[in-house]
Amino acid sequence: MKGENNIKIKNKKAFFLYEIVERYTAGVQLLGTEIKSIRGGKTSLTEAYCTFVGREIYIRNMNIAEYEL
Repeated sequence: MKGENNIKIKNKKAFFLYEIVERYTAGVQLLGTEIKSIRGGKTSLTEAYCTFVGREIYIRNMNIAEYEL
């Protein structure tokens, strides 16, 4: 796709503390200024986890810093 960015965020601590038996790739569509913070490397997955609600999966406790102009 034109203008596509492949931003990858990893939780390195999780690979150290836990045995990872399955891996999944997911995409998130962001519409606000949070994408600028993510592109600037201002995000953390340290305390994040995923949970199912019905047939959808949600990420909880992911930290995206407020974008500063």
